[in-house]
Amino acid sequence: MSKFSSFMKGNVKQTETVKLKLERFEEPIELRPLTAGEADKINEKCFVNKPGIKGRPERVFDVVKYNRGINTASIVYPDLNDVELQESYGVRGAENLFSELFYLGEASQILEKVTEISGIGGNINEDIEEAKN
Repeated sequence: MSKFSSFMKGNVKQTETVKLKLERFEEPIELRPLTAGEADKINEKCFVNKPGIKGRPERVFDVVKYNRGINTASIVYPDLNDVELQESYGVRGAENLFSELFYLGEASQILEKVTEISGIGGNINEDIEEAKN
């Protein structure tokens, strides 16, 4: 057996979805962690060209679009691609539905949970203190 067998796809623990209860809804939403590859694809879509110095185009990163993208990609339930759900809010597309369905504070709660379950949440200073002890 190879020395890195625990990293083989068949040996990696599968992550489960996480439920997040938002006050306005009777049912919790379900979230899944995102892979680095999924985050990279979302990241690449979030750059826009804007006029810069002397009219030269500059690539600018849209943080709001990125956060909306990772939130939308991580939601398993409700299915934001469901046409009936989109029609009930008068929108088309998962990201447009996300914008209409959730309040700003709820979107922040979702983002916080997504970053936590995807392994990018937490405080670096806490990690440093833990490593010292």
